[in-house]
Amino acid sequence: MSTGITVADEVIAKFEEFKLKRLKGVGYLVLSIVGDEVVLEKEYPKTMSVAEFQQTLDNSPKYVVVDFDFTTTDGRPADKVVLVSWIPDTAKIKEKMKFSGTKEAVKAALQGIAVNINATDASECTEAEIIAACTKI
Repeated sequence: MSTGITVADEVIAKFEEFKLKRLKGVGYLVLSIVGDEVVLEKEYPKTMSVAEFQQTLDNSPKYVVVDFDFTTTDGRPADKVVLVSWIPDTAKIKEKMKFSGTKEAVKAALQGIAVNINATDASECTEAEIIAACTKI
């Protein structure tokens, strides 16, 4: 389903810098839909834990791009760019439909996302869930 909502050029440029680790200290990019565009809502530091970041999430849907560091099953350090589609069950139906329908456009515009996670409540985007998704073959 296409909603006609596009990703702002500024978001794509910021994401390119983010995935190449040129945004020093930034670990989370929070994106939201304003009008007919996906825009950058906020940035959070890499020093913030996943649990701390979860505390910032509310009932409004968002896309969250995470620069996630983890240890592989064979003990090597690794990192991946993760897209979390935060669409809580408590959000308004119209908002849920808008964000669900725009997710593919976001994924297509932001080249380099390694892992996608759909989260409808906090238990679906914990650090353990993200590690499980990153280490899944």
